[in-house]
Amino acid sequence: MTFSKEDPFEGKVPPSVPLPATPLSGVLVQIRFPEVLSIAKVDYIAEFQELIRSRYPLSNQDRNLVLQMGPDGAKQTTYPNWRFMDADGGWRVSLTTNFLALETRAYAGRQDFIDRTAAVSKALQATVDPSFMTRVGIRYVDRLQGELLDDLPRLVRPEVLGLCTGMRLKNISRTWSEVSAATEAGPITARWGFMPPNQTHEPELMPPVAAPCWFLDTDAYLEFPDPRKFDSDKIATHVTELATRSYGFFRWVVNDAFLKACGAQV
Repeated sequence: MTFSKEDPFEGKVPPSVPLPATPLSGVLVQIRFPEVLSIAKVDYIAEFQELIRSRYPLSNQDRNLVLQMGPDGAKQTTYPNWRFMDADGGWRVSLTTNFLALETRAYAGRQDFIDRTAAVSKALQATVDPSFMTRVGIRYVDRLQGELLDDLPRLVRPEVLGLCTGMRLKNISRTWSEVSAATEAGPITARWGFMPPNQTHEPELMPPVAAPCWFLDTDAYLEFPDPRKFDSDKIATHVTELATRSYGFFRWVVNDAFLKACGAQV
């Protein structure tokens, strides 16, 4: 039951170990930029869709409700949230007037995800061309249930588990822990805890299931108080560094027995 001895926020990040039985429930990257109202128009985003359509051929839209304050008080306005999906439904690109996001429940590794992020951000830069970016973030949500949940005290670092150890787990209906920390890549906020059946803290990335679970949600990000020029190459670099540090925290939380339980050759 060997745990990493590295500092989770500054230490060396171990090489990636593929997990055939991955605990990942969802992965999301989001790039925020100052509002571009023309994105609300179908003809304005058609060229962007054409650039990504070979990989994400399906599309639909829903509406985002935005509350705007003005001299006459609050005013509600809705803007479209454009969605572009692959044929299997495992990947989705979302584009609104102020952010681009890529999310998946079919994560195939860090480099594949970074390459896909670079492709959609390049497509946006080539068409909509936002002037600046204000935030870049990547989020990983892991969920343990079934046999992994039963074996939780043997697989996860005890100082993270807290009261969720041994027989106490049978008495606990819900827990929540959170830590925010600075790293060389950017701030990280990690949340974890025990969740009862049919409940979730994040419906999009961790849809509720009819069984109890333990989750680990790692959000690594960079915010730019002074907006930075929108640059797809720099976005790929930021996402690489943030994803790598997120993996370092994940490997600090779990041990070799966890990796083996998920099918890894350790």
